[in-house]
Amino acid sequence: MLVDETNVDVYYQVEPPIRDHDHCLLMHKVRELCSIFSSKNPKLVVFERSLQRPIAHIRKDMEVEGFKPEQLLHFIHAEDAITMRNGLAAISLRQCSLSGTPQPDTWAEAVRNQIGGFPAVVRPLRHHCAHSVGFIRNENEFKNWFRRNSSVHRNEHYVVQEYVDDGHEFSAVCSYSEGLLGCISAIETHRSVLECIQNQQAYALEYLSANQTRDIFPGLESFCIQVIKSVFPGVYLGLIFIRGYYKAHNEIFFLGFGLEPDSETARHLYALPHSSPWEILAIKAQLGPQPEENESVDNNYHCVINFPSAEGVLIHQTNIMRRESYMRVSWKSAESAEMKDSDNLDDNVLQVFLWNANRSKLLENCSDIMRSTDITIDRNALNERHSLCRKNVAKLTAKELVRSCTTTD
Repeated sequence: MLVDETNVDVYYQVEPPIRDHDHCLLMHKVRELCSIFSSKNPKLVVFERSLQRPIAHIRKDMEVEGFKPEQLLHFIHAEDAITMRNGLAAISLRQCSLSGTPQPDTWAEAVRNQIGGFPAVVRPLRHHCAHSVGFIRNENEFKNWFRRNSSVHRNEHYVVQEYVDDGHEFSAVCSYSEGLLGCISAIETHRSVLECIQNQQAYALEYLSANQTRDIFPGLESFCIQVIKSVFPGVYLGLIFIRGYYKAHNEIFFLGFGLEPDSETARHLYALPHSSPWEILAIKAQLGPQPEENESVDNNYHCVINFPSAEGVLIHQTNIMRRESYMRVSWKSAESAEMKDSDNLDDNVLQVFLWNANRSKLLENCSDIMRSTDITIDRNALNERHSLCRKNVAKLTAKELVRSCTTTD
């Protein structure tokens, strides 16, 4: 996107060449445009993670403001940023690295010495998914987890991080000009979001505006400012998404950061109160302070309830009764559709968006929906179908309709 005083021009690659993993033609066009408009102080706004690195190199080569490759390394290798002498280690959860052939007894001793023992979270350093992460309660579980997983996942490097409960996971979005813009937090405190995904248990995420965040999570704004100043002591352009764990105003832990939302669910939550996508926030953060705009302020509280998908066939789309809060129900899977186990925030059979000016009533409705909603999934159907000939959807006639998603207001 190219923005000047009078125009907004959008250039995009609809069908890039096959195997064009580096987006060569698109990057060539961006360089060309930056050269043409170099006298107008152009700014490059990136919305896709795969484009962050090549655009950072263009900024450096063409002397365009924004994140450069060396700054981008902080986002790509968050673990390295934590270990740097920039103040992040003091506000981060303790962790240790394990490498080589699994040695449960020796490694358990290392965990006790370096992070204080269990409970802990274990994950492969590379190529990990939700189901390759282990939540370990004691030393016996730790040893059994490695004995069970080392034969399935061929990983040689693991990260073990201390586990903190009775708090809220959060992702706060900040800009240099306005500071804290908003925050998405997990409503549950007795289990992590990843544990809910692994166990196919419903969980809720709440979006809070800057003022709502200051009221509900005191100290979070100053924590985010501390994180940003530790990594970027000068001026920066764009948005920064800071992930962390909140227990109290003086117990906030840093987990990582990024330049874009980490899921489509987060994108929907950011857009819900603003009636515009998060990309608008990114553009405004790049352009800097603008003349006052007459924007309507949404004082509602917003949340989404995710019902993770599970391997099997959805039998019936359950009716979700109306509550006092405003609702939007979105079924992500059709009846009789085959599903796989959820792997991230976006793998859901059902999402329910709620908003209400009364937060207590919103949380009450949210809890009631999670407690009362029963989604029937036939977990044996796939085993039966695998032994028989599956129905080939591609051979359906034009008169047959396949429902893939249902949304209701």
